[in-house]
Amino acid sequence: MSTLRHPTTRPAVLVALLAGLAAWPAGGPVAGVVVALVVGPTFAVLVGRRAATVVRRGVGARPANLGEFPRLHNTVDGLCLTHGIEPPALSVVDSSAGNALALAGSGATELVLTTGAVDHLGLVELESLVAHLLVRCGEPELRAETVRAGLGSLRVLSGGRTGVGKGRVLRTDFAGTDLTRFPPGMQDALRALVALGSTVSSPSGTESLWLLQPDGRTDEATAHHPPVGVRIDALGER
Repeated sequence: MSTLRHPTTRPAVLVALLAGLAAWPAGGPVAGVVVALVVGPTFAVLVGRRAATVVRRGVGARPANLGEFPRLHNTVDGLCLTHGIEPPALSVVDSSAGNALALAGSGATELVLTTGAVDHLGLVELESLVAHLLVRCGEPELRAETVRAGLGSLRVLSGGRTGVGKGRVLRTDFAGTDLTRFPPGMQDALRALVALGSTVSSPSGTESLWLLQPDGRTDEATAHHPPVGVRIDALGER
């Protein structure tokens, strides 16, 4: 992704301009330019590093401890070992809903699942869901999406549109079943998650990160998700 299209560019430029204008009366134009050149890049770096943390806190996630969620850890470790994937961090959101998301922080990735999904999905269904999320962690655009989501609560500093459409979800569904070699597992996982309900408390701007639309709309197309029925039908053709 080019620097001009990076989600931190516009907000960083705005912050730099404001800081430069604030410094101008006291130090003159040179001081204003210097402050702007320092503040802008510093803001971009800090936002990039903290984005995953901001999103994690925004959705109310907590660490998924091994002793509390052994089945989740075993599923993730098994898939990662089989396919040579670096294991991500694991977190959960205490919710009876069925949903999940992936985050890409500075040098690390993370899976966040609702406790409803972890507790109620069967082993094959959970493996299929985890496979989808692991593929998601490897997608180049996830890092930028995480940064945009971190900026989402600061609308005046919005990082712009994600540029990720409904086709991305289907591609990730397909790639996840390439890991498990069992498309019906993901079909059943989607059905089970819909039955649980996908509604979760989530800050504005995080929609593209979730497996299912976080406001609970699963039977209609949204900006980031096709209807679940379309996903299930598409998997049936694999």
